[in-house]
Amino acid sequence: ATQPVKHFVLMVFLVALGAGAVVRAASPGPGVGSIAPEFKAKNIVTGDTVDLNAERGKLVILTFWATWCAPCRRELPILERAQEYLGKSRLTVLAVDFQDSEDAVAAVKKIAKPWQISLLRDGYGRIASRYKITAIPHLFMIDRDGKIVANHTGYGDKSLAELVADINNALGADIPADEHSTPVPR
Repeated sequence: ATQPVKHFVLMVFLVALGAGAVVRAASPGPGVGSIAPEFKAKNIVTGDTVDLNAERGKLVILTFWATWCAPCRRELPILERAQEYLGKSRLTVLAVDFQDSEDAVAAVKKIAKPWQISLLRDGYGRIASRYKITAIPHLFMIDRDGKIVANHTGYGDKSLAELVADINNALGADIPADEHSTPVPR
């Protein structure tokens, strides 16, 4: 009786594992190893112009999101925590708004004032077009030299562990994957 239960549990685990992998399957857009397409955009909160090239020398997480996207709303707080933990000297998180209305952007501006991540407006879709965005959330990790080192579409159960692994690889550091742990800065 325990054998069928073990097989069932293993099968459920493998199906769940496979479902998580599908969410983060091969993504369209610039490939890993290519130079990230340059752009400039306005910060929704500050009104400052953000230039991707000015971020060379540190790790950049570039994510495309929208207020109407539930997985995006799960991802942004995690990216905010990564930004807080690693600091602006090591990491820059650029969150590009994707097809949101002006009203939605205005609402986000009100709540995002204390955030450290940079929320960027892509009103005409030029940045999304350069990165071939067709689904969100869509995250690119760009290394210190401007090369794409990760390209993921979607957000699922394995996303946090993958994000931490990608950050560790890019920085050559060891950052805990447990979102409930309190990491000790190095």
